[in-house]
Amino acid sequence: MTQKPDPVHAFPTRAPALSTSVPATPTVDEELVRQWIAAAISCAVIRDIQEDEGTEATVQGIQGALGYGYSHEEALQSLESALFDWVSIKLSKSDKDIPQMGGIELIQS
Repeated sequence: MTQKPDPVHAFPTRAPALSTSVPATPTVDEELVRQWIAAAISCAVIRDIQEDEGTEATVQGIQGALGYGYSHEEALQSLESALFDWVSIKLSKSDKDIPQMGGIELIQS
């Protein structure tokens, strides 16, 4: 049986999910962003990378936000943090290509 690498060193560490505030924008409040992230997590696709290699979590339509871990739970926690970073950057740059999640639109047309 192959020994799993130490999880502390195997994957990049990230700040705990939602530990910082969403950049202030005149049209998007922090609670709405949290709801959007929760809706995105509920749509996550989870797959095992390879035997004993870990798990990956993604959300269709959101490129660049990936979660990794040794379990599905770890991958989803990592994805939550990645989604927070992803949407925070998009909002701070006033990007208009943030997809609707669970009926929640962060950018009004």
